[in-house]
Amino acid sequence: MDKFQFLKNIKNKDDRVIISNVLDKYEKYNNTGIFTYTNFLDEKIISMIKNLKIDYNIYKAHDYCEKSIIYFGNYDNYVTIYKIDGKFSHNEILGTLFSLGLDHYTIGDIIVCDDCFFLTNLTRLNSLIENNLYEINSVRVFPKKVDSIIVTKEKFTNFNIIVPSYRIDCIVSKLANMGRNETIKYINNGLVLLNYNDTSHKKMVKENDVISIRKVGKFIIGKEEKRTKKDNIVLSIKKYN
Repeated sequence: MDKFQFLKNIKNKDDRVIISNVLDKYEKYNNTGIFTYTNFLDEKIISMIKNLKIDYNIYKAHDYCEKSIIYFGNYDNYVTIYKIDGKFSHNEILGTLFSLGLDHYTIGDIIVCDDCFFLTNLTRLNSLIENNLYEINSVRVFPKKVDSIIVTKEKFTNFNIIVPSYRIDCIVSKLANMGRNETIKYINNGLVLLNYNDTSHKKMVKENDVISIRKVGKFIIGKEEKRTKKDNIVLSIKKYN
């Protein structure tokens, strides 16, 4: 593996820094045999790492989770799962965690249920959570360690959209309720991923493709249900809850 050539081909600077850090940990493990692990990585980064010819392991707390860690060697309780009772929005929880000094790389998945939520957290940061996370939106909370995430809601919401073509900008425009020009800018700025990779606004999508739209959600393209009289496409969509 030519590390520098691989990194050179990564256009996004932030992605390049993250991949470089993963490779540094891989080299450290190979040279010393000391177990090591990454911060939380999103599916775009995991997809890129799959192109590397290195041995690694992945830990994901639940199928609902969109973030994982990569570790080298044996798994050694690198991630803790907390259950916190109460009804809070994702934004309320995330804002509170940011205020504690955590960020997107150290915060794992937040799985919101009807009367509680689950938080995946790097175990090395447990003391920060347990000593400082005592209220959200002025409501007292009590983080409790649990062994697993138990989800009580459906994984997907199903619905149909009507689009003129299978071009990704047409579909994102409908899913995100954006104008066409705004959608194209959104895609070109790297805020839309197709199968966890950057894409162009002219890309054609197909059944079972996954579209991730920043601040909107993640969707699976379903079957073409029918065509309208104007030959528009009625397309089934699954949205991750």
